[in-house]
Amino acid sequence: QLELYDLQARLGWNPSRWPGVVLALAVVLRYEIGWSEPLILAIVLVIVADLLRTGPQGAPLARLGGTLAGVVYPVWLFSYLIDIRHGLQLTLSTGQAFGTTMMLLVLVWVADSAAYYVGKSLGRRPLAPSLSPNKTWEGSFASVPAALLTALCFKMFWLTWLGWVDILFFSVISGAWGQVGDLAESAIKRSAGVKDSASILPGHGGMLDRLDSLIVVVPVYYMYLHYVLELV
Repeated sequence: QLELYDLQARLGWNPSRWPGVVLALAVVLRYEIGWSEPLILAIVLVIVADLLRTGPQGAPLARLGGTLAGVVYPVWLFSYLIDIRHGLQLTLSTGQAFGTTMMLLVLVWVADSAAYYVGKSLGRRPLAPSLSPNKTWEGSFASVPAALLTALCFKMFWLTWLGWVDILFFSVISGAWGQVGDLAESAIKRSAGVKDSASILPGHGGMLDRLDSLIVVVPVYYMYLHYVLELV
């Protein structure tokens, strides 16, 4: 969230960082503090803080939009991982709940790695040169088979209750939709004129760079577990 606020600052925006963080904490801790009063209070705090700060005409609305953007993306979307873990613990055994949650993380990591290495060694056709010059169609196509192979391993050796349609869905979402999340974050960085969201991870960039695919995959993963498998 703070990295996204830093990117906004490069564009001349001025989001309310700490009120935004308070609201984000209310979202993340919703199972501990409940949804109602603390969350409403945090939302009111953010709105009032943005609207009352002095600045040029029109700035309060821009600040409010930037502040809330930092709450929704990445915090709110990524916080569905909490819903997944919490829900699975109520419907599956401890080992199965952990394995299902871990599969989500591993599939995205494997898909990202396959896209990177295949694209680097075999890539010829740029996927979205204006957003990410190094991404290729070849690398993007490699992400789904890599995720599928990994998902099959989870089904065979750990999560035997998963159906074949489930495995296919999780693989496509982790591979194809994860690439969309990567490109979305690249678009944000390009608009700010930077290569990485931060330098907290030497050689890898920032936390937003490492989690961009997961941020958009997690909510879809949750919806499938909730509406299709009825596990969360």
